[in-house]
Amino acid sequence: MEILPEEILISRQDQHPIDPVRIRTGIDRIHLETALAVHLHGTFRRTAESLNMKTATVNRRIRDLEFQLGTRLFERQKRRLVPTPSGLVFLRNGAKILESFHTLVEGVRRMADGRVGQIVIGYHGAIVPGELYAILFDPDPNYPDIRHVPVELTHDRMCEALLGGAIDVAIVRGNPVTLAHRAAPLWNERILVILPQDHLLAGRPLLQWPDLVNETFLISGYDPSEAIRKLLEERFSPLGATANVEVHYIGASAIMQMVGARRGICLCLDSMLSHNFTGTVFRELSGPCGPEYVTSFACWREDSPNPALKRFLRRVLHRDPATGDAVDGAEITEPC
Repeated sequence: MEILPEEILISRQDQHPIDPVRIRTGIDRIHLETALAVHLHGTFRRTAESLNMKTATVNRRIRDLEFQLGTRLFERQKRRLVPTPSGLVFLRNGAKILESFHTLVEGVRRMADGRVGQIVIGYHGAIVPGELYAILFDPDPNYPDIRHVPVELTHDRMCEALLGGAIDVAIVRGNPVTLAHRAAPLWNERILVILPQDHLLAGRPLLQWPDLVNETFLISGYDPSEAIRKLLEERFSPLGATANVEVHYIGASAIMQMVGARRGICLCLDSMLSHNFTGTVFRELSGPCGPEYVTSFACWREDSPNPALKRFLRRVLHRDPATGDAVDGAEITEPC
């Protein structure tokens, strides 16, 4: 089943309400409960004892119910009350309605308590086995009825989706300055360089920024291109150089193919190492203080109406990336 962001948003909107006056029957739930108890116990006296009420009250409720329905529900056979044919139909279907109502009430209570429901998770980028994969697809063993619904979005649509309520939480790479909500760091990934396999630098296992001064950097316009530009500017400015950048509105895989076609080089993250792009090689990148890293953040609205979000965040923000086990001391920050 395909679930689109638009469908998620529509499903969260209020449906057309019905007019209760139009379907009013005049029959209260207590009348149905009393009739079912009479069917179970067979006499007004035993029914009254089970419901902790007077026998006359049971009698009156059954008579009121029969008046509303316009038919007898019970008849006496020997010393026991048994349903009439029409009464049996009413009791069988009434029991189903009462059970469904009970299930509805319990389900709403569990939703209100955050024990059941769904979390819509917006993300951007490749999904490989690891932290992002676990967040999107691994259910919480303590709350298996909370369903995770992943929605892939371009980086520039993430804020709109979070504000509009189409997603409950956004998983973003880099400082989420455009998402003016609550945010907490999740994990770090190394920044790597992807080169054509016959590039002059391909034979070196470790590259530094001065090695890349004369290169053309290819960036996907669907990625956080401004953040990537800022990183390049910060690294090249002390070298007295300006980065040569080309932004293409194509996906990350197509950018890798352009690298393989010798159109330039690009930056990527650790998670891309599991992919094999023909004609390319991955190389480590060292910055002024050692390896370069980017942090992934979870972002959410503090006023989110979804009760399941708190349980989801409690699990995600208190997990050890290496084991998935709960840990103490996850820090929640405000984006700066």
